[in-house]
Amino acid sequence: MALQTVFRYLVDALRQTDHVRSVKVMDEGRLLVEVAQPSFREEIVVYLLAGELSVGFIKKALNANTQRDMHTLFIVSFDLLTDDGHSALMSDALRLLLIAYGGKVYTYQTREDGIAILPVVIGSDRRIRAGAVVNLADLSGDYATFENNKYLLGVRKVAGFIPHTAEAHSPAAAYAAPDPLQHFYTLLGVANSASLNEVKRAYRVKARLHHPDADQSPGATERMQAINEAWNQIHLHLRSLSKKDEL
Repeated sequence: MALQTVFRYLVDALRQTDHVRSVKVMDEGRLLVEVAQPSFREEIVVYLLAGELSVGFIKKALNANTQRDMHTLFIVSFDLLTDDGHSALMSDALRLLLIAYGGKVYTYQTREDGIAILPVVIGSDRRIRAGAVVNLADLSGDYATFENNKYLLGVRKVAGFIPHTAEAHSPAAAYAAPDPLQHFYTLLGVANSASLNEVKRAYRVKARLHHPDADQSPGATERMQAINEAWNQIHLHLRSLSKKDEL
């Protein structure tokens, strides 16, 4: 399907989404979306990528948008990820996106019922696992931390589709396989296969960013509460699994 068709669909669909205040077409394949949450607003630059994935382009966009206090979301053509629909074509650019979006990448593809935007998780074996179609109303800003990476270091502003309602915990909304904790993993920016130490590290990064003493933007307290809840729920779950293994 032509990029222009997907682009028009995304523009029209976002403009009909309640919490999206405005959608501005910057150029072909790039949108500036202003999202109005109950207690704060944020700007998100959305890129539709249909050509070759480029480390230079991804790095430049993340750096420039973060400096402008904007979040970045890349939505990639599913065909760029795989030749056979099952195994990913790994590249440095794709690895960079996986770090930015917590082990997944957002894709668009054509289905019988129209255009679908959905997350794709890529395992260590390069196998692709597609998640449920996203709810555009869940579009919101987030943060990614790059450590020991030769292309980027530090924190960058990213964006994704992060469910905020109880429906997000249903099996229909989970990635890859039903997981009632998926929302919490997504909130912390880690895969649901992450170890306790990996989850703890991600929690500490998020907590430093969003603690009200450091984050003076509206809604910081609510975001910190959500981050604490995510850590508590995942921590309890992983500790319970550990105890079962000891029996």
